[in-house]
Amino acid sequence: MKKTKSYLFTCLALVAMTFWTACSDDESTPDGPAVSLSKEDVSGKTGQNIEVKVNVAAPGGLKSLTVTKQVNLQNDNTFGTNGVQTIQLPATAQNNYEHTFTYTHAPNEVDKLVGFTFKATDANGKTTEKVLTVNTVASGEQIIYSYRWNLKGKMHTTPNPDVNDLKDCETDDSFVYNQNGTMAVNYGTKACTFDGFNVYSGWTLSADEKTFTQTYSSLFDPSKVTVETYKVKSLTKDRMVLEITMDLSEFGPPYTANETFEYTFDASPKQ
Repeated sequence: MKKTKSYLFTCLALVAMTFWTACSDDESTPDGPAVSLSKEDVSGKTGQNIEVKVNVAAPGGLKSLTVTKQVNLQNDNTFGTNGVQTIQLPATAQNNYEHTFTYTHAPNEVDKLVGFTFKATDANGKTTEKVLTVNTVASGEQIIYSYRWNLKGKMHTTPNPDVNDLKDCETDDSFVYNQNGTMAVNYGTKACTFDGFNVYSGWTLSADEKTFTQTYSSLFDPSKVTVETYKVKSLTKDRMVLEITMDLSEFGPPYTANETFEYTFDASPKQ
């Protein structure tokens, strides 16, 4: 009986020692790192910049902070070094660290699922991850330079009612706007009498996408440069509608200094 009690006491003592040791180890090892982002889901247009604050709390001391990029759930090996960007940390151990992550919405990532995974590792090997999701849509500028724009409508909207001012010789006109700001006009096979007298060379779209300009010079006097300024009434990947106000008072009545025209263009593949 005494041997049985002694055996039970020894077992209980071993269990208690094991539990105490485990608790001691847990108490001596700090909690793992925690990562928080100022934004976890960002949407924007191509060309726009992203700025996100990455905050890491690492009671055990931050050892490393890395960023990996995924596109449609696949690692993007063109990002950083073989798909991983390692953040340069201060030489001294950090229990709290803030990093500013910057990125630009890319044209080739429109309508794709893009994610950035931030992984923090502390001095004890404990890790935590946080994901930033980036949604990119085409900017107005990208839409314009991605297609050929075919003239489909030209309305003189100053009179009441509006007057269709699209001439037959203009019905096959098309415009190409390049990403570098240059442009070209194709007058088709039904050229008007004065087609080509104005040599179009450049275009712009304002940052707020409300103002569009075209620049041309005179064929006979290149130093004479004119900038046409349009109001963007609508812009999609299928159609663009522009409005311009022109001074036609030199032609006499019924024309005035504020004659408004609305141009409609339909998109087709850029060739």
